[in-house]
Amino acid sequence: MFIKKEKVYEAAYSLIEDFMDAFNEKSTAKLKTEFGMTPAIYNEAREYLDDYFNTDQYLLKPPPKKGASPHLLEDNLLDIYGTDEETDCWRINCRLFSEQGEEEISANFDLFYDKEQFKLKYLYTAS
Repeated sequence: MFIKKEKVYEAAYSLIEDFMDAFNEKSTAKLKTEFGMTPAIYNEAREYLDDYFNTDQYLLKPPPKKGASPHLLEDNLLDIYGTDEETDCWRINCRLFSEQGEEEISANFDLFYDKEQFKLKYLYTAS
């Protein structure tokens, strides 16, 4: 199925915002149910980010929007692979931001489209 690139970016951005809200709120139940992030994976990611920031007091943020639509983000802040192909699954690399601004770290996800709705699955965080 071919879905317009803008629709994929908008859905991905919205779901990533939801993911980061749940991560910041330490809502392991929501992270597991909605994003496939088990408590063990959450603890591992949290430990990795705590070490990266050298504190456990930080808030993750998605990349800032450049305009009215997420597909207008600066290059390399939200990369979605396969948006020009006929598919129902995309790989996402999203640059993370915090209160200080852009970080040298990214979160990686898979975005699925099934039964007329998008679903985001957390994969890993890396620098």
